[in-house]
Amino acid sequence: MTLETAGHSKRYIAERASSILVVEEAVRPGLEGRIGKREIASALTQRRSGAGAGARKEFSAAARSWFRFLGLYTEGRSGERPSAALLSAFEAALLSEGRYSPVTVRSSLPPIAAFLDWSDRQGNCLDEITPNHVQDFLAAQTLAGWSRRTVANAGRSLRMFFCFAERRGWSKTGLSRTIQTGPVLRRGTSPSGPPWKEVRRMLKALDPSVPSECRARAILFLASIYGLRRCELARLKLDDFDWGQGTLTIRRAKRGRVQTFPIQPEVGDAIIRYLREVRPHTNHRHVFLTLHRPHRPAENLGPSMRKVMRATGAFQRDWGLHALRHACATELLRRGTSLQGIALFLGHRDLSSVSIYARSDERALRRVADFDLSGLV
Repeated sequence: MTLETAGHSKRYIAERASSILVVEEAVRPGLEGRIGKREIASALTQRRSGAGAGARKEFSAAARSWFRFLGLYTEGRSGERPSAALLSAFEAALLSEGRYSPVTVRSSLPPIAAFLDWSDRQGNCLDEITPNHVQDFLAAQTLAGWSRRTVANAGRSLRMFFCFAERRGWSKTGLSRTIQTGPVLRRGTSPSGPPWKEVRRMLKALDPSVPSECRARAILFLASIYGLRRCELARLKLDDFDWGQGTLTIRRAKRGRVQTFPIQPEVGDAIIRYLREVRPHTNHRHVFLTLHRPHRPAENLGPSMRKVMRATGAFQRDWGLHALRHACATELLRRGTSLQGIALFLGHRDLSSVSIYARSDERALRRVADFDLSGLV
């Protein structure tokens, strides 16, 4: 697809053409004529060392899109790394098995690649890896600045990888079971989320007569009332709303589960107003589109929603979109919903993912009721 057919303005196309001319002059192919991050970074160092952050970002984006269009761009570094074949086999196997969603598989690759590269520099073959090697790697990344959550996610990714490697006979049997994948919360804490009264205050502060706030209102209602993840919001389509039956179908990000919920009146009103008054008339079937041309599915909702949430002045601190999912779970628990009910409501497979919310209100564990968030706003 060209920039013109994608709907970009003539001015944008002219600016990108100018950038491409600079890119063609500066970037030199690597091994086998391929171009990757290393070649682009080298060109930036040699030709644009004095450029600002914005200019460097524009140069990199233009280079990636241009060489990807020509079929010359490789997503990793040019040249074959020792881990490349292993990662390709791992990715293909997990996608074919269908046990994990494509999003989960793709997000697991970077920490696995980092570990394999680190292990290669240590001179260790795959069948020589021990639990100590994995722990040393995670400890090194912690010292390098990885957060507790990132380290925990890396542990889960490595456990997935070594389960696969053990089945292939590439690594020691039982290694995967030794890798810690527990929650990253500090003792005595619970997942971060705003108090429900602040969530209600935020929703009431949004003005539906303002197009950007009307769209944000629909998104934030869904995130608050149903605890939807950012990617679940982005993938919602018009066909997911059955207005005749009054139901909403959600395709969960993890494991591809499909759930159907009744449309709460407040949510339905916010969605209908957005569809009637704000949503552009296009052939796209996604519910949430960008407000400015060229209209396309709004995939990166996080930054814009954080900005809107901050502007309402309803919160004591700065919160992101995912915090509303935590607020939803905590409020369900406070109102007496069982942990099993919360797990089902949020699309979790088991109770381990939601048991951490019990710390926020232990008295709620003595009450069991069906989940119902109607009338809360």
